[in-house]
Amino acid sequence: MDKCQELVRTYVATEGEDTLKELVQNVDHQTITLLHIVKSLGEYLTSEDGKIREKGIRLLSNTISLCQPERFNKQSTRVLTTFYCEKIQDADTVVPALDGLLTLTSLPTFGANEAKDTAQSIVSHISMKSLVQSVRYVVFRIVDALFAKHLTTLISVPSFLPRYIKLAEGEKDPRNLLLAFNIARIIALEFDITNHVDDLFDITFCYFPITFKPPPNDPYGITTEDLKSALCACLSATPRFGPLALPLFLEKLSATAGNTKRDTLKTMSLCLPVYGPTVAKSFAPQMWSSFKLEIFQPLDAETADKAVNALTTLLSILGQDKVQNEITEEGIDELTEEVVTECLRVLREPEKSQAQHAIKIVNACLGATPAICTYTLNRVIPFLIKQFQDPDEAAHRDPILAALRDVLHAARELKDSPCGAVSITFLEANKDATLGALTSGLKAKVSRGSALSGLLQLSHIQGVLSIEEVTFVVHNVNELLGSKEDELGDLRPIALEILNVISTVAPKVVEETTLPMLFAALPDNPPARDADDERAKYWGILSALSALCEAPILFEVLVIRLSTKLEIISGSIPADRECAAAYAHALLQTLSNVLARKSDAGHADVPKYLDRLLPTLLAVAIKAAISSTPGEEVATHPKILPAIATIFTMVVRSAPAPKQASFIGSMSKLFYEARIEGAFISRLPAKCDFHPFNEKASSEQRNAVHLFTASIIPLRPEATLPFEDLSGKLSALVEWCISDLTSDTQSLAGAQLLSSLVNKHTEKSKSWFEEYLPNFWLETAHNPRQVRQLRIRALRVWVAITRALVVQNHKKGEECINKVFSLFDDPLIGRAAGKLVGEIALNNDGVLTKKNYATVRLFALQKLCTWLLPKVISGYKESKDSQLQDAHLVALASLIKAVPKATYADQLSILMPILLRGLNLKDAELRVNIFETLLQVARDTADLGAISTGPLAEHAGSLVKATLSNSQDPEEASPRVQICALRLLATLPSALRYDVLHPYKNDVIRKLGSALDDRRRAVRKEAVDCR
Repeated sequence: MDKCQELVRTYVATEGEDTLKELVQNVDHQTITLLHIVKSLGEYLTSEDGKIREKGIRLLSNTISLCQPERFNKQSTRVLTTFYCEKIQDADTVVPALDGLLTLTSLPTFGANEAKDTAQSIVSHISMKSLVQSVRYVVFRIVDALFAKHLTTLISVPSFLPRYIKLAEGEKDPRNLLLAFNIARIIALEFDITNHVDDLFDITFCYFPITFKPPPNDPYGITTEDLKSALCACLSATPRFGPLALPLFLEKLSATAGNTKRDTLKTMSLCLPVYGPTVAKSFAPQMWSSFKLEIFQPLDAETADKAVNALTTLLSILGQDKVQNEITEEGIDELTEEVVTECLRVLREPEKSQAQHAIKIVNACLGATPAICTYTLNRVIPFLIKQFQDPDEAAHRDPILAALRDVLHAARELKDSPCGAVSITFLEANKDATLGALTSGLKAKVSRGSALSGLLQLSHIQGVLSIEEVTFVVHNVNELLGSKEDELGDLRPIALEILNVISTVAPKVVEETTLPMLFAALPDNPPARDADDERAKYWGILSALSALCEAPILFEVLVIRLSTKLEIISGSIPADRECAAAYAHALLQTLSNVLARKSDAGHADVPKYLDRLLPTLLAVAIKAAISSTPGEEVATHPKILPAIATIFTMVVRSAPAPKQASFIGSMSKLFYEARIEGAFISRLPAKCDFHPFNEKASSEQRNAVHLFTASIIPLRPEATLPFEDLSGKLSALVEWCISDLTSDTQSLAGAQLLSSLVNKHTEKSKSWFEEYLPNFWLETAHNPRQVRQLRIRALRVWVAITRALVVQNHKKGEECINKVFSLFDDPLIGRAAGKLVGEIALNNDGVLTKKNYATVRLFALQKLCTWLLPKVISGYKESKDSQLQDAHLVALASLIKAVPKATYADQLSILMPILLRGLNLKDAELRVNIFETLLQVARDTADLGAISTGPLAEHAGSLVKATLSNSQDPEEASPRVQICALRLLATLPSALRYDVLHPYKNDVIRKLGSALDDRRRAVRKEAVDCR
């Protein structure tokens, strides 16, 4: 007892936290009881000094808030509750007493009797007007806690509700209001409010509409939307609020504008279903009048949309009194009939803007109830079709069809809802007239767009059109698509989309009618150079085929027809190789575009073209490469092989591992042994003089390695490779890549092949890493006696292998990169080595990706950039030799494009002078990298507001000078560099304050003249924007 008194006296004297903690520990250890504390506080609780009484109660409240719940039994909880209920009547002790009650309400020993006493005491003795916000918040929290655990008890107390309403009246703080709205909602839902509806409504609706704007950096995070949602939930809690709320909502609609009007409409949409049809019907005419004004004379589109939603809700509620399946006019509410009649009146003048608003209402009616949907369709669609057929309305047929299109679109959006089912039933019964009007509209150019759009909507609604009617639609679209004159123009995409939609449900119709027409229009021979119209025509046809032939059955036809065309074009020496190659490339690109979409969609039929399409394309390429005049063949043109390679990659990627292994086995036999196996047997001659990896092979045969690479890159790791000796194949491939007889593009294809094999089969290549690679490095890239071209080739191969290791976080990756750094001081290839460092981190050649089943670890490249950037910066700063410094500068310029913004943001002050020096490099690609980085920095700075300090401001003069210099047009200037420089220059005024840039204004305006007169349009455009 002495210990307890000592601690109590110490706390009252000092209010020390340590004393409080010690007291709580003693209570938890049961060396002191709560009763001991109350007795020790006796003299302080009865003191005449209010501050001392307050300290005493606060000590008790703080103690129980920190004690373990197990220390409280039912008796102590009862005693403490009674004690606190008395103390809240004392103005000096009300605050700590409320804190104590809040703690008690959370205890499991706090029972129904305690809840009843607490509630009565609070509503009887608390005067909210005399309390500050934080204390009022505690009061609301106590009530909220009582509602959560003892709601039934509070409902049984008759005096609680009227007194609580008086207690909560006039609250203004957002935190408190959130709780108050929640409490009021529970009261409306759970209490008998028959005698208190007006009072409860008054203390809630007085806050509508919410106009609260949260202060900057609000620690509580309460948003306007939080308060709006809480208030709306409260107002929509009971139908008893309906007769009181709806007149006031209507008043708000007529007297206000902007956000208030929108909030009112949104709240009405949420409240009407709760208020019910009886209340809604009594105010229906006034609501329709208000909604009609907002829809037909809108202040803005958002308000009109919310009014349409509110009207839809109203009609749905009124429709609840009617039999859902009744579709006669007698089953429709008077208001619905009035609404539809008003819309039809407006639609008598379809060319006027009001008609668009009327259609919005019509579309809203379609989503109300099935009965209203059927009634609306029964009146609107026949009305529009009759109007379309009226000779007096011939001039207005386009807006009439536009209205019909919008109604069909709304019916399509109903989908699987009950209204969707009845709309399909109606359209199926009235499709002849609808289809007739739409196909009639195709004949006139002025109404063709709306007619096509209407047919598109109708085609999307499954279950309406029969196969015969679908065929009729396709026939009409085909007539426009195949016309000699371009009757579709900009409407071609809509026509193709109609056919595309139909092809998903009735592909046979498109296959038998549209495709033959399009294929017949494709020329067998490429148009001449000056035949621009014919060339544009086949481009349009191929574009149409690309859009239509995604369905498996249609794609199969496309493959057969286009591959046959390709074989015909490539089967002989053309008179004009460029024109033939352009046509062949267009055919291949069409196949590629459709395949790309099918691959992305995961179509199951793509793998089968491993045996059906790829052998044909391979035969075209190989026959051209081994012909007596390969340089004149179409298939050896530089544009053709990359297009074929893209198709190879997509098809092989989609196949399962066994099929991939079989295919790559046949490819390997062909490319390494000139043996024809598998699917190639019927496509290539038995004796095929094809040896692309042989030293004596022609350049055209070597180019075909692109196809072998395209087949290897997308292989799954589990696909069996056809190489018995992988190390030997890798070594031979390296030698082939660096050979003098191999071109740069061929060497690149070989390096990509190496990269893919090393990445997916690293473990199998261990001996190759240890035995072959070190010698290769010393004898080629690191050997100063070798010629520069061979060393650079070898370095590129080394980088390709390094990247294959780096993306999988292999320990050898860093070792390989350090070897590249060791070449920076080499006067012949130091800069080339620097540039290739950045290419390792960039990994943008599309080879080592998850899509191609490469082993790519998460954040591997980010980790690499984090290691490389400081290494390059320190290398640049510490280098005293100009050659070494230049190599590090080139490395930074190459690397910076790959470095994430978060990595270099903190080092901008160090980077800026180095990057500015990099803008003097001769390599245009490196300067573009730097400009793009600086542009991103400038934009980020601009988003935060113009500044007068920081790296950009410190180097503003040098930056302006460098951008102006690079925006000029010397003969060797790259337009990309000029455009990037001008974009950066245009961004600087928003990133830097006026006083920072003002000294350079005249110089900029004067030198911009050169860019404004540039011979290239893209440069002139950027210069105009900059000025």
